[in-house]
Amino acid sequence: MTTVNSDIIADLNKVSNARAGSQNDNSAAGIQDRFLTLLMAQLKAQDPMNPMDNAQITSQMAQISTVTGMENMNQTMNMLLQSQFANQSMMAATLIGKQVMTDGNGLTLGEGGKGAGAVELAGPADQVKVTVTDKDGNVVRELSIDKPKLGINHFEWDGKDGNGEALPEGEYSFKVEASNAGVAVKSNPLAFQQVNGVTWEQGVPMLMLANGKTSSLADIVQIV
Repeated sequence: MTTVNSDIIADLNKVSNARAGSQNDNSAAGIQDRFLTLLMAQLKAQDPMNPMDNAQITSQMAQISTVTGMENMNQTMNMLLQSQFANQSMMAATLIGKQVMTDGNGLTLGEGGKGAGAVELAGPADQVKVTVTDKDGNVVRELSIDKPKLGINHFEWDGKDGNGEALPEGEYSFKVEASNAGVAVKSNPLAFQQVNGVTWEQGVPMLMLANGKTSSLADIVQIV
């Protein structure tokens, strides 16, 4: 394939600089425009006795098409991401004031004198014991979950200690011990928390929970 002389290249640079104000030279469209202009110049300047190889032309056109396709794909992905962030923000806002279940062992004893939590079991179990403790770590009550099943199991606490005395409202915690025929079963404590607001961390909406912590939408197990 013959090469383009320096005069033709200089003329192409002048044309490219003159058109710089209309489009970004580093964009796929700008690269494609320069490529087509250079290709036309090469075709005009080729030696009739030694014409350009069709395979080379096809290869060059395929490469420029790939660049254009990649830029279009990037633009589409950015649009999808922006749409996803907007949907997440709207969903997060609708959760304000609602109760959600997330990973955690917090147990809130509210005005009604009751608390609720859940346990996620990784396998079948015939015995699940929930031990409730106060803020100082003292055991105040032991509960059991009847007929536990694989997956999420809910439990309620009436707010009383082991002697039947009502305990003050506030924050407590619990731990879980699960077994099946005497063999320990992996369990994960789940806590209910009210959503008080929404904040954004690095562009991602985060739920502001009543316990002062934040949680992403992906960490929400259930919405009550």
